[in-house]
Amino acid sequence: MINQVIINKDVLLDYKIIDVRTPAEWEDGIIEGSTLIHLYDNNGILNDDFMNEIENLPINQELAFVCKSGHRSLVAAQMVQDQLGLSSTNLDGGITKLVSEGYKLVKPC
Repeated sequence: MINQVIINKDVLLDYKIIDVRTPAEWEDGIIEGSTLIHLYDNNGILNDDFMNEIENLPINQELAFVCKSGHRSLVAAQMVQDQLGLSSTNLDGGITKLVSEGYKLVKPC
C-alpha cells in the first residue's frame, strides 16, 4: 500500500521530492530542491525512461512523488513501489494545494 500524506511545506523536509509533472508544467515553478522526472511528456506519452531515472537516483531519504493534484504522483509511487520495491509516498493535493497555502515555487534551473 502506498503511503498517502497531505502535502504541506513541513512534510517536504522529510522526503526526497520527485516532481512527476510534465516539462511544460515545471515552467510554472517547482518545489525548491525537488528532482524533476516527468511521468508523461507534454503530449501525454508515458516516459519510457521513468523507472531507469528513478533507479539511478542517489536515494538517502524515502521518495515522495508530487504532481499538480495527486493523481499522477499516486500512479508513479505505485509503479516505483511495485517494480523497484522502494517505499514510496504520494503527496496528496499536489502543487495546487501547496501553492494555495502560500508556498512559493521557484523557477527550474
